[in-house]
Amino acid sequence: MPRRDAKQRSRAAFDRQAREYDTAPYGRHARRLAGEVLATVDAFDFATLLDVGCGTGAVLEAVLAARPRVSAWGVDLSPKMVAHARERLGGAAELQVADAERLPFRDDCIDVVVCVDSLHHYPRPQAALAEMRRVTRPGGGLVIGEWRVVAPLRQLMNALFPLLPEGDVRVYTGRELEQLAADAGYQEVRCRPAGVRGQLLAARAPLPGRTAEPIKETLT
Repeated sequence: MPRRDAKQRSRAAFDRQAREYDTAPYGRHARRLAGEVLATVDAFDFATLLDVGCGTGAVLEAVLAARPRVSAWGVDLSPKMVAHARERLGGAAELQVADAERLPFRDDCIDVVVCVDSLHHYPRPQAALAEMRRVTRPGGGLVIGEWRVVAPLRQLMNALFPLLPEGDVRVYTGRELEQLAADAGYQEVRCRPAGVRGQLLAARAPLPGRTAEPIKETLT
């Protein structure tokens, strides 16, 4: 499936869903992950946070409720999702329409990057993770929340995605998520089950003088 087609499908689907996403069934998985996402984010020391695929701004709202002095940004491919997030957050966070493959931020400027229930829509996840790594400051964190689906169903879903209108591309195993983060240059990469049929990845950008090591075979 062409990359542009997947992005167009995702944008159109989320434009349709924006107004009801916070209460509708198609937003339930993200809502179930929210508590554990916030707990994982809270383990990092941060004054700046970027939510990639910020949707309606629910994660940003929760972070800012706990840490009102944090400088927060959000980007999403869907203009209507961004508009809804602006209604929700007012001026508490800087929000803009942007592609995860071309983040409008300078290098090494964000303490923590968050991406919740969005990566499975990205046709070039390696490019998106490389951008997340580029903007993460040395020693900063990455938190990704995604679906966790058993092998037979995951394989069926991945085969059917090109035929469906929502723009989903791939459901990942924990091992695949870890490898994507490690290949992008993150260290301390760990993925664990979370919520209902969910998984959370946490990782850290290397500090100066420390290069990212290849992912260990013992990681699952």
